Amino acid sequence: MKRPKKLETRLILWVTGLCLLQLLVFGSIVYALLAENLHQQTGERALTLANAVANRPDVQRALLQQRADANLLNTVEQLRQHTGADFIVIGDTAQLRLVHPDSNKIGLPMVGDDSQRALSGERYISEAIGSLGLSIRGKVPVLSDSGAIIGLVSVGYLEQSIKPLLYSHGLQLLLLGLLLVALSIFSSIWISRRVRHAIFGLQPDEIGRLFAEQEAILNTVRSGIIAVDPDGCIRKLNQRACEILELAPARHNGKLSLHEVLPDHSAYLLADQHLPIRGFELFAAGKRIVMGRSVLQVQGQTDGVLLSMRPVDELEYLSQQLAKLQEFAELLRVQTHDYANKLNTLGALIQMGAYDKAIELIGQESQGFQAQIHNLLEHISEPLIAGLLLGKHHKAREMNIRFEVSSDSQLAPTERKDMPELVSILGNLIDNALEAAQHAVRFRAPAVRVTLDDVGTNLIFDVEDSGFGLAADLDTIFTPQYSSKNDARHGIGMYLVKTHLDACHGSLEVGKSDLGGARLSVFIPKHGRQNA
Repeated sequence: MKRPKKLETRLILWVTGLCLLQLLVFGSIVYALLAENLHQQTGERALTLANAVANRPDVQRALLQQRADANLLNTVEQLRQHTGADFIVIGDTAQLRLVHPDSNKIGLPMVGDDSQRALSGERYISEAIGSLGLSIRGKVPVLSDSGAIIGLVSVGYLEQSIKPLLYSHGLQLLLLGLLLVALSIFSSIWISRRVRHAIFGLQPDEIGRLFAEQEAILNTVRSGIIAVDPDGCIRKLNQRACEILELAPARHNGKLSLHEVLPDHSAYLLADQHLPIRGFELFAAGKRIVMGRSVLQVQGQTDGVLLSMRPVDELEYLSQQLAKLQEFAELLRVQTHDYANKLNTLGALIQMGAYDKAIELIGQESQGFQAQIHNLLEHISEPLIAGLLLGKHHKAREMNIRFEVSSDSQLAPTERKDMPELVSILGNLIDNALEAAQHAVRFRAPAVRVTLDDVGTNLIFDVEDSGFGLAADLDTIFTPQYSSKNDARHGIGMYLVKTHLDACHGSLEVGKSDLGGARLSVFIPKHGRQNA
């Protein structure tokens, strides 16, 4: 397997390659501009020198006489050497040379085919191949005193004499570019070390693998997971969350807020983000969902919340059944404790010889329990509700609270699919009533009364207590409040009631009870979710 390159190696290669590419592109442009500028300056210098030579009187006399004496030849040669020009040529109107650096070429025609414009009176710069080679030339006409064109002067600089100067400038540019490349290498090393420190020393391949593993893990787990920032914007959600909430997978990559996904529950889920919630039920996307909330911390700082969810009809349903078993075990513990006390009393009566009292106590206990079961079975035929009421009765006895199921109650067996919601609604209302009655025990005898009715088009649950009553504002009642108790779900009972009522299309009314506390009446349509 090919070993992946380190971050430092990648940055050095990338930055060096980029600098070399920039050096090549910008170096070529600068070199071309430098060459063009150098040629332009050389041509202007040649043209200036040609103008100076064409205005000399001795040049005019030589052209009029059609010959150049030795003094003119020496003067022009000295001027050429002094100015660094490669040649200064003077020709007549027939383009025959009168002056040339090479004496053997005097009298011969001028070469280059670029002199005709000068004989027409134009001053210009040209580039042509002459007898000495490729050169940059300045050409100027020579005028007589009367203004007639009597010849021309051509001053030139050979291309080969310009190249050393151009190469010298190019070498300076190359050295400067190499210096910048070296500086970029050191900079890339420094940057790579800072970057590695910021990403906990991980290499790019390791980061990519971690990201791929995270995506695979998130989309493999059977729980829906949503990561939310403190403002309610969703940072991450897995495929399972999209399936549970019936979101299009394409929306996963877009900007999505929790309010769009869970409009009825987002305010609650974003409140008090520093407190975790260990599983509660809500109704969303047409189904019951068990959701938990954990605090999302990044480098020790709270940075939002992490929501996990699953439909109730999956493993969370088994968890709910386990919770019911735990509750049943707690009720058995209460009964065991209660009967243990009675057995101790019976044992004491027998030891004292008070057999009549012992027999009377046994009869009272048996008669009371049988009467209670008979009353429930006579009026409440639905087994789940009857079992719930019996369990709450024992819980009330342990709390020393009088628990009464109204003799007017009536509930026939039903095949509703939402029976777990109905049990949760009634159970939460009774638990709240027991707590309310216990809080007001100093002011009145604690009592809770339950009335159930299935006459008409609605199932009706009435739960009354002897507490201090409730606020008339239903929005206040249904607002989830946290408690200092260890039970993480404590304090959200009424919120669960509202959630289940929404699922069952039911409603709740708050009133005053003749027991002194609140009366909560629940109305649930009979045409709710049926099996048939």
